[in-house]
Amino acid sequence: MKRIVFSLITILSICYVTSCVPPTQNTDLSVQHVDPFYNINDDDYPLLHLPLINPIEAKRQDGRTPWRIFVYYGLGVSIPDSQKIYVYNIEELEKFAVENGVIMAYSAYVNKEADVYIQDNYYHWFVIIPEKEIAKGFQAEDEFREYVETLGIQDPDWQMPDEAYEQFEKTGCLAWIPDCK
Repeated sequence: MKRIVFSLITILSICYVTSCVPPTQNTDLSVQHVDPFYNINDDDYPLLHLPLINPIEAKRQDGRTPWRIFVYYGLGVSIPDSQKIYVYNIEELEKFAVENGVIMAYSAYVNKEADVYIQDNYYHWFVIIPEKEIAKGFQAEDEFREYVETLGIQDPDWQMPDEAYEQFEKTGCLAWIPDCK
């Protein structure tokens, strides 16, 4: 009798534990891109992967934290009267656009632990051109707009990260992904 009770408790425990597993990203998508960077990425769960232009992506920890973009091309600012350099990543991404091989991003975030000079002159507008390994930051929207106009971009088609991710998760496609229509 003890064996039966033990077996039932074990089976019920396993059923309970497996039913409490948090949902993962949709893996039933038939969309598989030529470049696997643009596929839904279940390997990094719980990190949510929003592909921009390879190798740049926005990531988020399981929907509980803000979106962020790691800038691979050394977007750094020298701190005056110091040998220190402040290196940027785009934290708390609010909106972004991808056009003509260019990633544009905006975030109101200011790192309160950074040097006072950096806090006073913090970048909020960003341009990343992966093909040329260029990353630039701007304090003011006017400076940002002037720069993107030199790249042939007049009015960026801004996306909200959550909305773009929802579309990506449902369809496996976004307008800028090379083999999406």
